[in-house]
Amino acid sequence: MEPQPSPPRAGVSRRALLRLGAAGAVGAVAAGGAYAVSRGPGLPSLPQLPGFAEPTPRELRIDPEPVDFRELEARRRFGPARHVYEVTGRGATAYVTEPFGARVDRWLELHRKHVGQAPDELRTYGAWVRGSATSWHSSGEAVDVARLRAGGRDLTSLRHDQWRDAPAPELRRRLSLYWRTAAGLHHEFADVLTYLFDAAHANHIHVDLGRFGPERPRLIRRSNAQVQAVQAMCRHVWGVTGIETTGEFDDATRAATTRILERVGGPGELADSREAWQAFLVATMERG
Repeated sequence: MEPQPSPPRAGVSRRALLRLGAAGAVGAVAAGGAYAVSRGPGLPSLPQLPGFAEPTPRELRIDPEPVDFRELEARRRFGPARHVYEVTGRGATAYVTEPFGARVDRWLELHRKHVGQAPDELRTYGAWVRGSATSWHSSGEAVDVARLRAGGRDLTSLRHDQWRDAPAPELRRRLSLYWRTAAGLHHEFADVLTYLFDAAHANHIHVDLGRFGPERPRLIRRSNAQVQAVQAMCRHVWGVTGIETTGEFDDATRAATTRILERVGGPGELADSREAWQAFLVATMERG
């Protein structure tokens, strides 16, 4: 259904901040240039980010700012992928802010480079919805990703509800691909909600720009969603045993991620820096 206009709400601080960040996000997509980490054996390339050498930014902790969809970019594609509404299977317009759209473009570029898939179709449950100050969808800064497809077939399905009861070998394959894809989303977005978060996310992964705005994310140890994802990546991608998806950054999780970073030549420990966070995520994407 075509969205209907709602009264725009004033609030320039976050909107201005995101506009300022848009140029950096777009530049990162276009550049694909220098790398931030000295490469050790097996360490994937990491894109240099604008202002990377600056101290890690504080969380914004700003509430969503609902806007009318006419204030947003109208996207029919993200990168080379056509945007399709999962419910109908038809092409649809996604209304998003410029920096958010650029971040989705960047994620698809990273997915192609490090996971090795080139989707021509991105299926989602939508982006902008009319709402209140409790939803990043209402500000055009969120999307619910369901599937990546090419040539009329699935490349990656984030529909855990459809394959969670698959036979063990198929389930292992799908879980590994799910969490390699989730690693790319965590690379670009601070807030990434998977099937581990609650039952409502069994058929998609939700991402938004809520926590850092235009900045790239880092690991926040108190973030249940981030830590659960790390633990799931350790189990389903790296084959680490003895780790439970508790959402607590415990000694077992710290030890496992430190070993992984050492193995790929990454810097320090996972929670030490944005650089270490990115190294872990890129290495996870590339572990096919």
